[in-house]
Amino acid sequence: MEPRAGVFYRELPKVELHAHLNGSVSSHTIEKLIGRKPHLNVKHDMTAIRSGQRRTLDECFQVFKVIHQLVDTEEDILMVAKDVINEFAADGVKYLELRSTPREEVKTGLTKRRYVETVLEAVQQCKNEGVDIDVRFLVAVDRRNGAEVAMQTVKLAEEFMLSTDGLVVGLDLSGDPTVPSQLEETGLLLTLPPDRIGHGTFLHPEVGGCQTLVDKVVEHNIPLDLSQEYQLAASTFGLTPEDVWKLSQQAIDCTFAPENVKQQLKQRWIDLRPHVLQ
Repeated sequence: MEPRAGVFYRELPKVELHAHLNGSVSSHTIEKLIGRKPHLNVKHDMTAIRSGQRRTLDECFQVFKVIHQLVDTEEDILMVAKDVINEFAADGVKYLELRSTPREEVKTGLTKRRYVETVLEAVQQCKNEGVDIDVRFLVAVDRRNGAEVAMQTVKLAEEFMLSTDGLVVGLDLSGDPTVPSQLEETGLLLTLPPDRIGHGTFLHPEVGGCQTLVDKVVEHNIPLDLSQEYQLAASTFGLTPEDVWKLSQQAIDCTFAPENVKQQLKQRWIDLRPHVLQ
């Protein structure tokens, strides 16, 4: 990779729409969490998936379980959220939609409401500290917890959407895609249709989906969240810096931000363009 290419991808303004809070914890933050809770005997390789490393879906969820053990107090959540926000900002992300399932921990007194409030407190602290990033939050429903818990989460999300002046901007359905029924659930959801699809890993017939699902996504023109690996995409598909810039800019229209925020972001991209695309 040429030096100038490295500078371009670092300075490229980015929109990140698929950031799981506990899935975005860096190795540096993990070390701090492990240091706080030595009694758990957590090893670093239990909390990470290395570049190029292959793991099954079940193994990936096991990683999340270990991280949840490390993040079980308001203090942990505040530190993790602030670290994640600062690290995304350092990577050139200008707009971030964090997502996380509210959790309660009886042993520490953490409630689902305080979980969300603490994440929002981290967002506000970063804003007050002048971190150059606009952060919003999606309240996530974990499909594995059943319909009753899901409805409780939906109501909690609605309360925060109405009371946080645009900080909470949506609802996310996440968790194991095979629970309760992959094909049945996906077909039902696509009739809504959703505003965005994360991953979309199981839509295609070759991976457990069907052509009808693919056709529905195309028919409704539903955006799919992809990871922010612009450099990998460029090398794989032969994209020019101009192509990559357009991909980054077009992502603004797929955010759940209010229209005035979208216009502000588009103006930022216009202002930054001469400095990045040289």
